[in-house]
Amino acid sequence: MPHIASFLFLAALLAGPASAQQPTRPYKLAGGAERDLLPPGTHWQLLGEGYHLTGDSAVDSHGNVYFTDVDRNRILKIGLDGNITTWRQGTNGAHGVAFGPDGRLYAGQHDLKRIVAFSTGGAETVIAEGVQSHHLAVTSRNRVYVNVPPAHSVWLIDSDRSKHVVHDRLNWPRGVRASADESRLVVNDPPTRLVWSFRIEPDGSLSNGRPFYRLETPTNADNPDPGGMAFDTEDFLYVATTLGVQVFDPAGRAVAILKAPGGAASNVLFGGRNLEWLYVTDGSRMYRRPTKRRGAGPWKPAPVPR
Repeated sequence: MPHIASFLFLAALLAGPASAQQPTRPYKLAGGAERDLLPPGTHWQLLGEGYHLTGDSAVDSHGNVYFTDVDRNRILKIGLDGNITTWRQGTNGAHGVAFGPDGRLYAGQHDLKRIVAFSTGGAETVIAEGVQSHHLAVTSRNRVYVNVPPAHSVWLIDSDRSKHVVHDRLNWPRGVRASADESRLVVNDPPTRLVWSFRIEPDGSLSNGRPFYRLETPTNADNPDPGGMAFDTEDFLYVATTLGVQVFDPAGRAVAILKAPGGAASNVLFGGRNLEWLYVTDGSRMYRRPTKRRGAGPWKPAPVPR
């Protein structure tokens, strides 16, 4: 359906990044976003429904996608062919998941207040305790960044399993993602419209934090309810929101809103062979569609155009 696949191009009234002092002219993808991002004649494909999707999904180095179905206490796997199978039954309440460079699947067990890692065979290892979250990101150095909303903070669990707070002045940090080249960490902060950007220092600490992206809403009073986020290899950021998937260029300017099949989106990520498929959830259903972009894999930093 055209209304499902359409992009809503943002008009010239949009300002630049949230931190800018002067408005910037809106960025235009060469030839139009639909031609540059989406192969012609393609549409969303419904892969499965009836799930309870509350946290981030993950992609492995082969392009298989993993997600949690919290009510049924399981982790499911989407193969390259789009078929869904149960990967692990019994997850101790895992919500958000993310793959690390060691091939393990990291997960936040919300009720147990801990972060664990599952081996390729499904064996569980506790990585850190006293951390309650649905959203996490793992870098190529095996550093785990975890948002802890009740404490208004972002935590770092280092490769030696030590943990400490790296930022504690956000409203309700939710989605978290490292940029394509892992130079930055971005964190959205509902119910505000802001997505923060931090510089990742060599020791994993965060500096130079500032609101960098401003999410669109029907009115200024509305909550965009941002969830999962993803970067492509050109450092464009994709954010799941109530309006759909909002897309931002590397300068922080909103360029398009990709309408999800159900309207709102709760999570977004790239998967499939070569990470050329865009996967979207709306809280209970999983969809995907092919794109002309490639996702930035968390296990291998990608140089981005300058």
